[in-house]
Amino acid sequence: MRTKLVTNILKTHFLLTTFLTISLNPVFAAESAPPNWPQFRGPGGNAVAPAQSIPLTFGPEKNVRWKTPLPAGHSSPCIWGDRIFVTGHVGTTLKMICVRRSDGKILWERERTISKLLTYEHVAGSPANSTPATDGQRVVFQFDDYGVVVTDMAGELVWEKKFPPTANAYSYGASPVLDDGNLYLNRDGGLDSSLVCLDAATGKERWKAARPNMIASHCTPYVLGEGTAKQILAGGTGSLQAYAAATGEPVWQVGGLPAIVCPSPVGADGMIFFGGWTTAHVTGRTRAESLLEEATGISAEALKDPAAFFEQFDANKDGRLAAEEFPKSRARDAFNFLDASKNGFVELEEWKIAYGVQQPFPGRNVLLGIATGGKGDVTTTHVKWEATKGLPYVSSPLVHRGRVYLVKTGGFITCLEAKSGTAHYESERLGVPGEYYSTPVAVGEHIIVCAQRGMVFVLKDGVKLDVVSRNALGEAISATPAVVANTVYLRGEKHLWAFVE
Repeated sequence: MRTKLVTNILKTHFLLTTFLTISLNPVFAAESAPPNWPQFRGPGGNAVAPAQSIPLTFGPEKNVRWKTPLPAGHSSPCIWGDRIFVTGHVGTTLKMICVRRSDGKILWERERTISKLLTYEHVAGSPANSTPATDGQRVVFQFDDYGVVVTDMAGELVWEKKFPPTANAYSYGASPVLDDGNLYLNRDGGLDSSLVCLDAATGKERWKAARPNMIASHCTPYVLGEGTAKQILAGGTGSLQAYAAATGEPVWQVGGLPAIVCPSPVGADGMIFFGGWTTAHVTGRTRAESLLEEATGISAEALKDPAAFFEQFDANKDGRLAAEEFPKSRARDAFNFLDASKNGFVELEEWKIAYGVQQPFPGRNVLLGIATGGKGDVTTTHVKWEATKGLPYVSSPLVHRGRVYLVKTGGFITCLEAKSGTAHYESERLGVPGEYYSTPVAVGEHIIVCAQRGMVFVLKDGVKLDVVSRNALGEAISATPAVVANTVYLRGEKHLWAFVE
C-alpha cells in the first residue's frame, strides 16, 4: 500500500512538472517539430522564414559555424532536422549528398552516372541545378540527365524513375515539390512535355497534364490552396496554368507572359505573382545593350554597330572573337549560344544577330499580380496589375508583409505594393553588378539578397531601400539561402556555409 502511494505521488509530480514545463516554456513545445526548409524556397515554396535572430553581418572570418567543401552544382540547401541535402557533380558522376546540420560533416553520399556531360549554351549551366525535396521520411533528388532518385533519410534507395531529358540547352533548373504524399515535376520542353504527379512513396504515376509546345523552362511547380480546392501552378511558354491537385485537370490560365521562364510563381493573400524578363522579347540595339550592360569600356559606336564591336574587341584581328576576347558580360556568359556554328569562335555574321530584329516569341516581358479563384482563361478578368520595370531574369519574386520584391540583373531591386502593384521604390541600385540567380529570402524584419559575384546583402524590410549590411562570401553564389534555427545556410561555388551569431 505504501509503495503504491509513493508511486502515485511520484507520477503526479512528474505529470505536474511536465505540464508546467510545457506551459511556462513554449520554446520547449515548439522544439518538438524539427527545423526544416524542405524544398526550393523553403516551407510552402514562399522563401519566407519565421522571425529569427540571424547574424546581420557574416563572411569567411565572421560568424562562421562551419563550412564544408562541395562538388560543382547550383542546388540550394534542403533541410530537415539535423540533415541538409544538396546535389552536385564531378564530371559525369551525379552526387546526392547529406550533410549533418550541427557540424557540417558529410554523413553519406550516393551516386549515379550519366554517359556524357553536355556543353550548355550558358556558362552557368549545370546537371545539378535542382534542389532536393523532403517530407521527413524520404528525399527526392532530380537530375534532368538521369531522372528522379528517392531515398530514405539514411540514404537507402526507396525508388527511382528515369525520364528522357528535356533537352534544355541552358540546363534544367526546376526543382521537385512534395506535398501531401504527392511529388510534382516540371517536364516542360521534352518529348512528352507535361506536369507530372507521382505517388511519393512508390513513384507510381497519379496523373500527367500534357503541356504541348512548351519551351523547356526553369519554373518550379507551386502548390496553391488547401483541401479539394488545392491547385498546382506551372509557368511555361507565355502562360501560367493552374491544375487541380487531385486530378491534373486544368482549372485556369493567364496568357501574355514571358516566352522563356526562369522565375517561379509565388502566392499570398489571395494573389499570385508571376512573370519576368528574357532576351527573347528584346530586339535591335536594346538587345545588344542587354547582352553588354555589365561590360566596361565599350564605345558608343560598338553598341550600335556589330562591325565596330569587332573592330574594338578582335584583339588579334583574325576576323572572329574567342570567348576571352569578349568583355565580361552576359554576352560572354552565353558565348556557346552565340557560337551558332560551334567552331569555338563567334563570327561577325553570328554576332550581327545580337543587334537585329528577332522573330517574335509569344508573350512579353512583364510581371503580373493575379487574383485567385478564376476558371478558364482569366487574363482579362483576374489580372489586377502588371509591372514592366525592374523585372527579374532568374530570381523569383518574394512576397512579404504585403510587399513584392524583385531583383534584376545588374544589381537593381524593386519593391511593389502587393495589392496594387504600386512601386514603393523601383530599380534601386545595390552596388554590385552582374547576375542575380538566387531568390531573395525574408526573415522577419530582414531580406537576404545574394549577388552571383559573391556579395550577400541584408536589407531592412520596408517601403524604402535600407541596406543593413554587405557581406562578401569570397565565392560565387547561384543557390537560394535556407534559414532555420537562427542560422543562415548558403551554398557557394565551392562550399556549403553555416552562419550564426
